[in-house]
Amino acid sequence: MSSPHPLASWSRSLLHFGEHAGAHRPAIRVGISMIVPLLVVYALGHIEWSLYAVFGAFPSIYARKAVSMARLRIQTGAAVVMVLSLLLGVLTAGLPHHEWVIIVVAAVWATVVASISDVLSWNPPGPLFAVFALCAVASVPVTGSSLVTALVVSVASAVFALLLGMASMLHPRTRAAATSTSPGTAARPSIRQHFHTPGSVRHVLRFGIAALIAGSLSTGFGIGHPYWAIIASIVPLVGVELSNSLVRGTHRVVGTFVGLGLAWLILLMEPSGLLAILIVAVLQILAELFVARNYAVALIFVTPLALVMIELAHPMGTSQLITDRAIETVLGTIVAVVVAIVTWAVWGRKRAL
Repeated sequence: MSSPHPLASWSRSLLHFGEHAGAHRPAIRVGISMIVPLLVVYALGHIEWSLYAVFGAFPSIYARKAVSMARLRIQTGAAVVMVLSLLLGVLTAGLPHHEWVIIVVAAVWATVVASISDVLSWNPPGPLFAVFALCAVASVPVTGSSLVTALVVSVASAVFALLLGMASMLHPRTRAAATSTSPGTAARPSIRQHFHTPGSVRHVLRFGIAALIAGSLSTGFGIGHPYWAIIASIVPLVGVELSNSLVRGTHRVVGTFVGLGLAWLILLMEPSGLLAILIVAVLQILAELFVARNYAVALIFVTPLALVMIELAHPMGTSQLITDRAIETVLGTIVAVVVAIVTWAVWGRKRAL
């Protein structure tokens, strides 16, 4: 029996809304893992360190339903990658013509992290958060002490996230829920097996190609914040099937544009300090509640979350921020969809590999 056409699968999946399935537990855990480091840097009088604190806590997003040791293994790997991403971002920001260097570094790093994600069976899969961390940090001014600061703050934040992830397994209900919903342990491919599998190599190369094209177009056109185009070009390609790429691309645009309306209202209040930290925590929890159920709905909260985070670390004009995010999202999504369609046409009409 032949596989359904991608457009048919796209139309069925677009409005699909998954079950709650205890999403509040990992959502609260992720929220706590981020708000505590933010409160610490605020108390220290260095809110400009907030990007290091938040991205250092991003390992808490991974393996949300895995049992304790599996969660620790995956989150530890994610923590190492996130810290390295931040350090790469700081180093890139200090280079001459860094706006172009970011594109090349992000494209290579997207391919590397996508391979790591496949080999280690990350969930959520793909290089999105690592590339986001790298590009966001590389886009803001740095000082001579930024590298050490990024290392110390991100490592401390990551360690807290790992400890919180393990502590949550002490509760019997959480442990039982994780055991019942976590998939069975599957054999993971070795690095050698991964790179000797043509389909896997093609899949990860798509991330680098899309990031390179999207970033180059954005920078060449002179649009601000080109890393948003890079990020938008990565999201749809996480789905291996063309239909999944089309769904995620559509969700990305629709959710972002609705989220920009919410972001506008929030940024009009000019939140700062404790209020901004509280907003970040609430938005992160809301995003985690819906990310596994409907990606477009999650992006309604992810979009203002990202903008508030940027404003905390490096304030800038609201109108320009909103406009750039809208343009970059459309540009990056178009690039991703084109890459997905081309690879689907070239490498087979059943799998976009």
